[in-house]
Amino acid sequence: MLSMLSNCWDGSTSCCSIAMTNLIEFLQAEHVKLLQNYADLQKRYDILAAATGNNGVSVANTSKFSFVQKLVAKITEIYDKDLYSDITIHCDGHQFRGHRLVIATRTDYWADLSGIDRIEFEDIAYNIGSAVLKWMYTDHIDNLLGNRYLMEIFTAAVKYRLLDLQKRCELLLLGRIDYDNCLLLYEFASKNDLMQLKDNCEKMIKSKWNQFSTDDFMQISASLLYNLIESYSEHVLHSIIRLKRNDILLLFFLDHFQELSKLCNEEINNTFPLELALESNQIEIATSLVNHHADVNVIDSNGRTLLMRMLLKNKVSALEFLTQNGANFDYKVGVTGENLLHIAASAKCSSDLIDWLSSNLDHLNINDVDYDLKTPFMRAVELENMKMIELFLQKTTVDVNKMDRKGCSPIASALFEVRNMALAELIVKAGADLNIVYEGVFMIHHAIYTSNLDAVQFLCRHRVDVNRRTAEGVLPLQVAVDSENVNMDLIRILIRSGANISLKISNCCETLLHHIIGKENGDEILKICIENGSCDEDVFAIVDGNGHTPIAKTVLTSKFRSAELLIKAGANINEKDPEGVCLLMQVINNKLDNAAVFLLDHGADISECIIEKDCFSLAIEFSLLKTIRRLCTFTEKSEKYVNASLLWEALQQGSFEIAKALIENGCDLNGWSYNESRRCRQTLLHKAIGLELRDVAIFLIHAGCDIDALEERQINEEQSSRDTPLLACIRSGLDDVALCLIERGAKLDKQDAEGRSAIHLAVYKQNMTILNELLSNCNSGLLLNTDFYGSTPLDVAIETRNYLAAETLIKKAPNLITQVDKNGEMLLHKTVRAVDLEWVLFLISTNFDVNTCIQNESRVTALHLCAQYGNEIIMRNLILAGADVSAVTADGLTPLHVAAYNNHEALCMILLENGAEPNVPDALGNTSLHKAVSGGSVACVNVLIGDSRINLRALNKKQQNALFFATGDLSRTNSLDILQMFLNADPQFPLDAKDVDGFTVFLLSYLKGNENMCHALLRCGVCLGVVSHTGISVFKHVTPTKQLLFSLLGLMIIREKDSKLISISWNKKTKEISTTSDKLEREPYWADGHSCSECEMKFSLTMRKHHCRHCGRLVCARCSEQEVPIFKYGIEKPARVCQICCDILTMRNIWA
Repeated sequence: MLSMLSNCWDGSTSCCSIAMTNLIEFLQAEHVKLLQNYADLQKRYDILAAATGNNGVSVANTSKFSFVQKLVAKITEIYDKDLYSDITIHCDGHQFRGHRLVIATRTDYWADLSGIDRIEFEDIAYNIGSAVLKWMYTDHIDNLLGNRYLMEIFTAAVKYRLLDLQKRCELLLLGRIDYDNCLLLYEFASKNDLMQLKDNCEKMIKSKWNQFSTDDFMQISASLLYNLIESYSEHVLHSIIRLKRNDILLLFFLDHFQELSKLCNEEINNTFPLELALESNQIEIATSLVNHHADVNVIDSNGRTLLMRMLLKNKVSALEFLTQNGANFDYKVGVTGENLLHIAASAKCSSDLIDWLSSNLDHLNINDVDYDLKTPFMRAVELENMKMIELFLQKTTVDVNKMDRKGCSPIASALFEVRNMALAELIVKAGADLNIVYEGVFMIHHAIYTSNLDAVQFLCRHRVDVNRRTAEGVLPLQVAVDSENVNMDLIRILIRSGANISLKISNCCETLLHHIIGKENGDEILKICIENGSCDEDVFAIVDGNGHTPIAKTVLTSKFRSAELLIKAGANINEKDPEGVCLLMQVINNKLDNAAVFLLDHGADISECIIEKDCFSLAIEFSLLKTIRRLCTFTEKSEKYVNASLLWEALQQGSFEIAKALIENGCDLNGWSYNESRRCRQTLLHKAIGLELRDVAIFLIHAGCDIDALEERQINEEQSSRDTPLLACIRSGLDDVALCLIERGAKLDKQDAEGRSAIHLAVYKQNMTILNELLSNCNSGLLLNTDFYGSTPLDVAIETRNYLAAETLIKKAPNLITQVDKNGEMLLHKTVRAVDLEWVLFLISTNFDVNTCIQNESRVTALHLCAQYGNEIIMRNLILAGADVSAVTADGLTPLHVAAYNNHEALCMILLENGAEPNVPDALGNTSLHKAVSGGSVACVNVLIGDSRINLRALNKKQQNALFFATGDLSRTNSLDILQMFLNADPQFPLDAKDVDGFTVFLLSYLKGNENMCHALLRCGVCLGVVSHTGISVFKHVTPTKQLLFSLLGLMIIREKDSKLISISWNKKTKEISTTSDKLEREPYWADGHSCSECEMKFSLTMRKHHCRHCGRLVCARCSEQEVPIFKYGIEKPARVCQICCDILTMRNIWA
């Protein structure tokens, strides 16, 4: 069952209906089976009950149960048998053998049967009686028996009081209820008061009510059917009429007597009861309705009467019935104003209906109008209802020219709305006016407006005026010409019908011919006019508001096909305007190139075209290329027409094709000329470049002008510019022109007044596009050329900081970066000297050898220069690029020497970090420490001394250590700071060491006047009396004054303000020079030697050595004969001192 439901829903509508029907049949069959099973169960139950009785015998007691079974079986066996038969049963002429016990058990209809030998089934057919009697014995009813058999068996069971049989028949009928028998079973159940069967039938009738036809109810009694209709029909009266049961209608009238006037005129589903009766030709019922207050003039929801509705349905019999019963002919629909004839004109009328209308036409107003002012005739024309049209035209009173509210007449409707020419003929024959106005214009105009060729032919055939103007003055031919989709056949018809093309157009000073010429397809129209003889000499001479004849207008508007037609028809090609200007000159003055060519091709006289300028000059002025080319075919080549000034004029206007034509006819491409000031002689190409006319310049180049011509421009009395076009383009930034020149093979080695080539200028202007193109078209040798300032293109790139250009140049010629200037320097040396980090990095990126030396006697590397000019980032990048930190110059200097001498502390640290050897001597044996001290580079001295590899006591070729170089630094602190650093690093540093000349640091400091250094050294305990190999000492050295000497000697006994003695000495613990309170100290170091430092007498066995006990100098006995006590040394006895010390000590005693 589920599958059947599924199939029902999955299919289409028809399949679903079939499946539903099958499902119902299946359910009914199952219901019958259930009823049969129920009957079988009931029978078994009865047997069981009979067997057990009421005495409590168990079902398990099979003895009694077997008895009942046998009894039932025996009764079944003796049906219609002689065995045990004790009574006869008669039915419909047949005799059955019966048994009183069985009959008495089933029914008490015959009461006591003991005294009766026969009984009779009255009014029962044999087969019915046989089925009843069989049931009595077997308790069985054949399921295959028809419904009517079952109903007759039920009737017999009721009559003979067989209750069980009644129930069995009702159950069987319940299972058989369907659409086909539900009405029959309903009536049967109603008669026999079978409520269950009746209820089930009602449900079926209700669900299928709208599917029943009239024939299905024919056999049902009036009262029963009326009840059904009352119960299940929404509109009782309409249902009764549809069932065609007049007897039920009478019951309805009796039942609703008070409401008949309303019910009989009620519109249900757009249908009246009377209308329904008339449609089904139930005249008897219709008469009954009319007799019971049905209104024959009732109006529907659309405002139409029954008469109109029946007319639309072609129900002639209904129309006759309504008119016989007083229907109104003259009624008009309230909304539209239509009468019966309007309705008829809108309907498809049968022949019978036409006959009925014809017979009743006198009762109707044939020219009556609706609210749109349309007559029935107009309505019939609109709908092409030929039957009604013929009917109306039979009446002479019909108005065929009447117009509706929109201004449409029957003839206009026939021609333009329905486009029925045969119908239009009928209307014209009936007297229609063809010059009537339609939609504000005459019908001929409207026909043209709508391109209705049939209507135009019809109207022209009936001789309508084709030159009639509208209220605005528009002519029919003008309308045809101005149409969006011009119909040539329509124009041809108008021309043949007499349309005049010489007529003036309203509000315009041109004729129809001028107007036609101005149209897109005017040539075709003009051809039709000429073919039909509408053009003559008088027409050709007519001018429009602009003074143009037809031929002039065709040429000036480039209507050349039309012009050819006019010329062939006799128009004058050399005609002149009122001012005497010929047509060719007019065309050129109007810049009409094609028109001028047309006139020249058709024989226009060029000799009459000269006014102030000839045609050639005017054509160039107005850029008429085709005209110039055509004129060139009529003129010989001469300077008059093909000079450079005309070429330049064409080029300035951008008329390159004209220029090309001039060149082809011999014009000079170069066109050398002077400017207005006469200071510049140049070609057309130079002139175009100077004015930045790019297109002009490119044109001249492609045309083959001299692309290497030198401009002769006088800059001043001594200098002149000689730019080539390429140089001028690069200078002016005309890249496209420059590229074109390069492509065409311009010479790249040409130089300007400053000796700069194209590559120089491209780099200077930072124009990479041009530079790349130049490099791709030149040899690398050009990159080595220098300008008058000695600069190569790469030098220019560096000066302008154009890295991209430099990279491009180097890629083209890698040897550029190795070129040397007059000083032998390469590019890297220059950039390092200029401390230009970006360029240094750039050159390093080109894999330049950073260890390359300057190509002169110095042999300096880039790292030496960096150490001199001091840039940390550059130095680090050079070292990263592989610069040798140990490289030496021709003087033996390393980068560390240079950095130390120039006091570049950070650079020294960088070099030392990267493996620079601090003890490498130069050509004079000086280490980097010597150079640092000699340069007074305190910070660098500190860095070098801090390096564990440094040799503080290293000696140069003069046997001088680094401290010797501090003697010449007369600044207040540098030499002292350096001295302190040395002593910090080496407390035992040999301060009294002598060089090859016998000088010590102290003695050199004294000779150089370094007072601070002398003081500091004396504090450190150096020998004051040292003498060089040449006998020079502080006592013997000639100075302007002895102030320094006295200062050194007196320093030992200076008294402060508090009168306390102080002394200055080297503090070994704090490792610095300190000043302390004056105490007794040891005697100074004694000098050694071979002669007296004062008199220079050599010592011998007889000449003994003595020392000044105050200063320690080596003296003879004669030079130290003074004796003075020296208390600070603890010498209380007079001690030998030199003369100077004696004077000092004596002065001290005086001060004390």
